[in-house]
Amino acid sequence: MSTSAQIGFSGSYSDKAILKELLSPWNVSFTTPDEADILIIYKSGELLTKKSIILPYNGPEFNNWVKKQKLRIKSSSHKQINVDISNQTSLIISPEQLFDYEGALHSSTPEGSSAEFFLNSDQALLKIDLIKEFANIVDPALTGKTSILYHILTGLPLRYDAAPKRVRDFVMGDKKEGRVIDYCDKLPLDALRFILVKTIERLSGKVLVRKKWKGANSCVTLTHDIDTEKGLGRASRVRKLEEKYDIKSTWYIPTKHYPLNCEIVKELANYGEVGVHGAKHSGNLVRLSSQKLFSQFSDAKAFLEKMSGSTIQGFRSPLLQHNSTILAQLKKAGYVYDTSIPSWEPKHPQTMSPFGIGTVFPLHFNGLVEFPVSIIQDHQLLYVLGFTPKETLHHWLLFMNLVKEIGGCNVFLSHPEYKLFDSENISLYEDFLNVLASDNNSLIATPNQLVN
Repeated sequence: MSTSAQIGFSGSYSDKAILKELLSPWNVSFTTPDEADILIIYKSGELLTKKSIILPYNGPEFNNWVKKQKLRIKSSSHKQINVDISNQTSLIISPEQLFDYEGALHSSTPEGSSAEFFLNSDQALLKIDLIKEFANIVDPALTGKTSILYHILTGLPLRYDAAPKRVRDFVMGDKKEGRVIDYCDKLPLDALRFILVKTIERLSGKVLVRKKWKGANSCVTLTHDIDTEKGLGRASRVRKLEEKYDIKSTWYIPTKHYPLNCEIVKELANYGEVGVHGAKHSGNLVRLSSQKLFSQFSDAKAFLEKMSGSTIQGFRSPLLQHNSTILAQLKKAGYVYDTSIPSWEPKHPQTMSPFGIGTVFPLHFNGLVEFPVSIIQDHQLLYVLGFTPKETLHHWLLFMNLVKEIGGCNVFLSHPEYKLFDSENISLYEDFLNVLASDNNSLIATPNQLVN
């Protein structure tokens, strides 16, 4: 039987907000502990006479409670856990700390369960500190972790793109012959979601219902970054091809990087959506003060709104830069959503290493919706990993199938000036559009359609 669930929580307000974020893709609601179907306990509260999930943590109070249950903790680090999504698919997480328990004569851990320890039919003791693991995944994105090399390159008086593209591609290159990307271990935040949901389902005996994307089981969002004047010149051709398949996409445009053709910008806005891609395609956003960020974001929004004749709601930063200051100033400047954080990239420019926020669902930061770039962008596949356009589109479809199975949002990012859209490859992109348009189980929408 599928249903919604009433969840109670005993813990701090900030910890409750994390649990709400983890459960946001499902039809659950939070209520008082007395009225809840399932009570989740973290760092406070006593077990009530109802079904409860206890979250572990490092602390003397928890250790003492475990001893009272006649258990012993056998802790380990970075041990891999498989979270089954279906018979064919598992998400993989290697938590910073895994709490294993020994003892309890009447424990009844279900066969195959690896993320929880059942004290009895009414109490489940998780083996992962969901709150801390969530912070371990999300905090690096909000703190704006950057590499020393990135600081050096973006601190030069010349723009980063003053260097020839072949030089930039060499610096970013991470080519390995015959490389296969397994996306199942790149989504640890979503693994946390399913650990919690599956534990709730086992305790309640109910199957939680996932929220729909305006009636669909999954979602597809096509986006394009127009980094150069060449890309803007190609945008009309790409848009007309997408219109042939009734697909509307979103175009992120820098407002002061190159001369903008007003007619093309209006054309893109009238059929799909346009958003801001910074003022200039610069890598220094993570260096700017709050005041300078607010001024740039406000000016760029007003400029593009006047040129396009449409309301601008979305932003994507150049080089997918992100931190909490950027997000806060976007919200202050009147943006509704951002889409600058990758779910995972093999060599993210800001970190110069593999990096991602580990989810294919939207996140919410102080009133701003974050749509992670859930599908590895064309630049990473073409120029970092060295795949051909055909191989790139093949990987896109593989990644998309996994995201669809999870029920998330497929956010694609491509650049019209790249070789994927050269005349000899454009037919491959049309084949890809045909696959998208033929799927009746996925919603194709722009981000502003999803937030409104």
